Amino acid sequence: MSRFPERRRWAVVGALGITQIVAYGCTYYLPAVLARPIVADTGWSLSWVVGALSLGLLIAGLISPPIGRAIQENGGRPVLAVSSVVLAVGLAIIGTAPSY
Repeated sequence: MSRFPERRRWAVVGALGITQIVAYGCTYYLPAVLARPIVADTGWSLSWVVGALSLGLLIAGLISPPIGRAIQENGGRPVLAVSSVVLAVGLAIIGTAPSY
């Protein structure tokens, strides 16, 4: 027997789905839209701007085992909350970065 009634479960799953779509839009797909304007505004090379995404994916791959253990030990809620804060801080740093 589930903790949540069926209707509430669909609301939670829907909300998580929407936040996941927004998070992917703000992280994974952001360089595809903003890479050229960033290059034009900052003078940075396109290779560095787009390469930063590859670096981020490499880092994500490296930290995924300990994150998986944290989810297993503490559940997904705290990890999801912390990841949202890290994402917001990262976007703020990108938005205010005067140089590489």
